[in-house]
Amino acid sequence: MRVFDFVRRLGRKPSKPPPAAVAYRPRDCHSHVLWGVDDGARTRDEAIEMLRLLRQDGARRIVATPHIYPGRFPNEPGPLRERFEELCRARDEAGIDVELELGAEHFLDETLVRRVEDGAHVCFGPERYVLFEAHTGPTIPVHLDDAVRAIVARGQTPLLAHVERYRWARGEEGWEVLADLRAVGVRFQVNRTVGHVNVPGEGSRGRAIARLLEEGWVDEVGSDLHRPTADGRPDPYPSPAA
Repeated sequence: MRVFDFVRRLGRKPSKPPPAAVAYRPRDCHSHVLWGVDDGARTRDEAIEMLRLLRQDGARRIVATPHIYPGRFPNEPGPLRERFEELCRARDEAGIDVELELGAEHFLDETLVRRVEDGAHVCFGPERYVLFEAHTGPTIPVHLDDAVRAIVARGQTPLLAHVERYRWARGEEGWEVLADLRAVGVRFQVNRTVGHVNVPGEGSRGRAIARLLEEGWVDEVGSDLHRPTADGRPDPYPSPAA
């Protein structure tokens, strides 16, 4: 069973893209550096330390992607922009040479379609990415089809966060779903290695990343940094030569 039946109705067949190298860009497109709004940075000082860590690891541009998760982190774009302006001022005062941009990590539930249609969401980058995450269980998210339609209809690009986590995206049926997602414009983000969790080829997440790399389906790499600690700090960015 494929989740995107409308792909077939439109006569478009999901196709495997040509192999592509991962674009290890100096942009970290997934981080929780806005303090006091979700499970990321808790204080201004902690946020500044996280910016320093990412800058030292090679990031030149950091996208703050706080959770928008109804019932858990009920954030709205307006207050997030206000806190983002505070973060920019704190960066300037600390003298950290890094560009900042505001995004958000939207949770895929029954409210996301309406939020997108009403413009109550946050996109970022020249790609106009809308970063979203889904549940990690074995069943295909019921609102996936409608949410992707809504984002694409606004001329924006759905960016699925940390694809390697999702059990519903594994196995042959799961890979068919991912192929359908790519056919309608969804792009994939994976998390950078923290410890041994995401090492390509090692463990369930690492094996998922290895296959995504093989298919040429890794579009963005983010730290998903939540804390300025050993557990929350990603490995250094590889050099362009690597």
